[in-house]
This record gives sequence, structure tokens and C-alpha cells, in this order.
Amino acid sequence: MATIFLIVASIALLAIAAASVYSIILMKDAKKVLNQMEISVREISENSRPVLENSGVITGKIREIAENVDGEFLSVKGAVDSFVGAVEDIVDLERKVRSKVEDPIMDTAGYLAAITKGVRTFLRVLKS
Repeated sequence: MATIFLIVASIALLAIAAASVYSIILMKDAKKVLNQMEISVREISENSRPVLENSGVITGKIREIAENVDGEFLSVKGAVDSFVGAVEDIVDLERKVRSKVEDPIMDTAGYLAAITKGVRTFLRVLKS
């Protein structure tokens, strides 16, 4: 029985030794992968630093452009409002001129039409 126990214990110890060797190999591979990840993360952080700094500058410029656009928008809005006011004034002037001039012109046109008819009738009567 002691021999069987020694054989089983030896097999168990060999299995533990084999598992230990296998886990050491796995740990070395894991260490390589972790080292590569560390290098990649370091490269990413070094390469992203200028991008982040430039994004701050770009954000500032975008803010300035937005402020300038707001100012220009107000200027354009003021110009459009002035133009609309001028057009309204011109339309009002046209209405006033039409209301004051239209009746005398229509009367004059009526008189000219009547005179022309009269002259035509007179000439017709003379011809016959």
C-alpha cells in the first residue's frame, strides 16, 4: 500500500510539476503580450498628445469663428431691416403719388378721348 501511495504521490507531483511548467510558459507569453500592450498604449498616448493640444486650438478658433458669425449675422440682419424699411417707404411714396396723380391723368385722358371723338365726328360730318 505504501508503494501504491508512493506511485500515486509521484504521479501527482509530476502532474503538479508539469502544470507548474505549463503555467510558467503561459505567464511568459502573457508577459510578452502585456509588454506589447504597454508599448502600444505608450505610443498611443504619445501620439495623441499633439492631437489633443491641436483640438484645444481648433476649439478656440471655432469659438472665435462662431462669435464672428454671430456679429456678422447681426450686421446683416440690421442691413436687411434697413432695406425692408426703405422698400416700405418707396411703396408708401408710390401709393401717395398714384393717389394724387391718377385722378388728374385719368381726367386728362378722358378729355383727350372726348376731343378726339368730337374731331372724328366733325370730320365725318364734313365728308358726308
